[in-house]
Amino acid sequence: LLISAIENQHKEQSIKQLNRYISELVGTVLANPSELQNVINHDLQWLQKNSAKSYFNTHEVLALGELWSVQLLSAKLNELGISNEWHDARTFLSVDSQNNLIDQQQSRKAWLTVKSTGIQLVTGFLARDAVGQSITLGRNGSDYTATLMASLLSSTAVYLWTDVDGVYTADPHVIEQAKRIDVLTISEAQALSELGSHVLHQKTIAPILNQPIQITINTCGSTSTGTDVVPNHQWNKSNNNQVVTLAQKSNLVQITVADINELKARQFQAELTALQINNYANHYDRTQNIIRFYVEQTDWFKTTQLIKAVGLSIYHQQAEVSLISAVGQNIRQNHHVISKWLSRSAQFDVVDIHYPANDHTLCVLLPNHQANHLLRDLHETFFGLEPSIPIVVLGFGNIGQQFVKILKQNKQVIEQRVNQSLSLVAVANSRKYAFNEVCLLTDEIKLNDSNENGELLQQLNKFANKPLVLVDLTASEWVAKQYVSFAQRGWHLISANKIAASDTQVADEIRSEIREHGRKWLTNTTVGAGLPIQDSIQKLLDSGDKVRSVSGVFSGSLSWLLGCYDGNKPFMEWVKQAHDKAYTEPDPRDDLSGQDVFRKAQILAQELGFEPSQVIFKPVIPTKYLKGALDSFWNNQENVNDYIKELWLQAQQQQKTLQYLATVSATELRVELEAVDNNHAASSINPGDNIFIIESDWYCDNSLVIQGPGAGREVTAAGVLNDLIDVLKSD
Repeated sequence: LLISAIENQHKEQSIKQLNRYISELVGTVLANPSELQNVINHDLQWLQKNSAKSYFNTHEVLALGELWSVQLLSAKLNELGISNEWHDARTFLSVDSQNNLIDQQQSRKAWLTVKSTGIQLVTGFLARDAVGQSITLGRNGSDYTATLMASLLSSTAVYLWTDVDGVYTADPHVIEQAKRIDVLTISEAQALSELGSHVLHQKTIAPILNQPIQITINTCGSTSTGTDVVPNHQWNKSNNNQVVTLAQKSNLVQITVADINELKARQFQAELTALQINNYANHYDRTQNIIRFYVEQTDWFKTTQLIKAVGLSIYHQQAEVSLISAVGQNIRQNHHVISKWLSRSAQFDVVDIHYPANDHTLCVLLPNHQANHLLRDLHETFFGLEPSIPIVVLGFGNIGQQFVKILKQNKQVIEQRVNQSLSLVAVANSRKYAFNEVCLLTDEIKLNDSNENGELLQQLNKFANKPLVLVDLTASEWVAKQYVSFAQRGWHLISANKIAASDTQVADEIRSEIREHGRKWLTNTTVGAGLPIQDSIQKLLDSGDKVRSVSGVFSGSLSWLLGCYDGNKPFMEWVKQAHDKAYTEPDPRDDLSGQDVFRKAQILAQELGFEPSQVIFKPVIPTKYLKGALDSFWNNQENVNDYIKELWLQAQQQQKTLQYLATVSATELRVELEAVDNNHAASSINPGDNIFIIESDWYCDNSLVIQGPGAGREVTAAGVLNDLIDVLKSD
C-alpha cells in the first residue's frame, strides 16, 4: 500500500485506502487512538505532498510502516501502564560506505548518546547511508537490526521471532520427517546463513560472530523452545563432525565469467554484495582466469547488467540449478560423512561439487527437478535409515509379484536388517513397466508405461556407472543376453533366470565384468529355489573339502508332479494344476523338457569347476511332444498321459518310484527320468521337495543331504530376498 501510494496512477485513492486500513488497525488496538492517528494523518499528508515529485526516495516511504508499528506498540504498552520509549533506528544506525553494512563502531557511539529508561523499542529494517539518506536493510533486515542492537548493548541473548519455531534438519515443507534442532553453534549458523537460509541471513549473524551472545529462534504461539544458536565454546563435542542440518536453495542460475584476473574477481564480488545480490558456490580458477558462481533467478537480470557494466563477458550460464548443502561442526574432517555425501550424490546428475572456505559445509549443485529427491535421500542417510541403492525388478509374474509383496509386507524388518531404507525404483514385465526415482513401495504398483521396445532400459540409462541392483525374475533369453551390458554399467545382478548362469562362456564374461566393476552377481535361486545349495557348496570348498559329486532331484515342479501322480488322475491334469500354482515355468515344457534341470546341473558343474566329458540328458517325456506351439502340447495330452502311466506301472511292479534325477561329477553330467529303489534318498521326498546329495572327501560314508521345498513363488521369492539382503549389506 505504501509503495502503491507513490507509484500508482491513482495515488489519492491508494492513500485513502491506506488511511482506512491504518485507522481501523489503530482503532482496534488502542482504547484512545486519537494521538497516534494525528501523527499518521500528518505523515500521510506529507506522503501525498511529496509523491508528486519526479524523484522520491522510496526508502523514506517504506520507513513509515516501521515508524507507525513501533509507535502503535509503544502506545499500547503505555495504556497497559508499562514504561517504554521508542526510537527511530536511523538516528544511530549508519551504513559503512565501503561494504554497505552497518558501521558498528560509529553506531555504538551514536547509541551511547541516547538517554532512555524502561523498555526500549527500536524500529527494525531501517538505517541511514553515508550521505544521510534513509535506506532499508533488505531481506531479514529486522533480524539484522536485532543482532546489531544485541552487539551494541553487549547483550547475552537475542530472540528472533520468525514464521517457524526454529531451524530444522531440512525444510519441513519438503521433508515431512524433518526435526527441529535444539542447538546450533555460531559456526554452523554462519555456514547456514551463507547458503541463503531464509531463517538466518548472513548479515544477521555477522554482528555477533565474535561475541558471547546466544540467539534463540522461535515463532509466536509456539509450544517449543525453538533453536538456540550458541557460541562455539558452548558446543557439545559429542556432536562433533556430524551433519546437523541440510539446506536447499533452488532456482539458481550458474554464471561463468571469462577473462578475469583474481583482483578483478574480488572487486566484482564486492559489487555484487553492494547491490545485495546473493551469490553462492563462488569459485575462481586461476589456471583459466574464470569465475563461476550462482545467483537466484530473480537476481539474474541485475547480475548480467552488472557484468556488462564492468566490461566483463559471460562465458557460460545454466539455469534451473539447485544447491543442496550439509552443515555440521567440522564435518569436512569426517571422512565417513564425506564418503556418504559423495556416494549418495553420485546417483544424480551433479552439475558441480563445492567446498566452501570453512570446515562445516559440503555442497552439491544439480538440476532443480532432482533436488527434492536428493534432499530426501540425504535426509534418510544422515537422520534416518540410509536409502538403499536403487532396486529394479524385471519380471512381474507369480514370483515377481510375490517378491514385491514380501518387500512391502516386511519393509521395516528388512530395512532394520540392512540398516537402509528400501528404494525400489522400477518394476517391469515384457510389455509394461512402472518407474519412480524415489520408491514404488509406498503405493500399489501399476505397470502403466509401455515396455514393448525396452523403454525401461532407456530410463535406466541415467544410472549407468552408478550403483544399482537389478533382480531378474524372468525366464527370458533376451534379458539374459543383456547381462554383460548390465555388468558393464556397473550394476549388481541377482538372477533367478538360469539361462546366463548355465552358459559357461557367457557366465565367465559376465563374472569378469562384475569383478572389474567391484559388483556382485548372485545366482543362488537358480538351483534349489530358497535352499542354500550353492552357498553350502562354496563353504565346503572354502574350508578345504573336495566335492566329488552332487546328485538328487533338482526340480521342485517335477518332484511335485511325480510325487502327486498315483496312476488315477491323468498326468496332464497335474501339470495344469502345477502351472496354476506357479510350480512350473510359464511354459511347462521348460520343466518337462528337463532343460530347467539340465541348466541347474550345468550351473552346479561350473560352481564345482567340473568339466564332465560324458553328458547324458533325456527329457521327462519324448521330444516329439515338446515341439511346436504350446497349443499343440496341450493337444497331445492323451499321449503324454499314456506314456507316463506306462512308466509308472513298470516302476510300481518293481517296487520303485519314478524321479527325475540329476548327477554332476567331474566325469559325468547325467539328467534323466529313473525308477529308484525305495532305499534311495530321493524315493520318499515330499511332493515339491528338492533333494541334493553331496558326496565329498569329508562326506563320503554319510553324504551331506539338503532337502526342502524347491518350487513355488514363496520359496523362490524368499531366496531372491536373501540375495538382495546380501548385496545391500555389502554395498
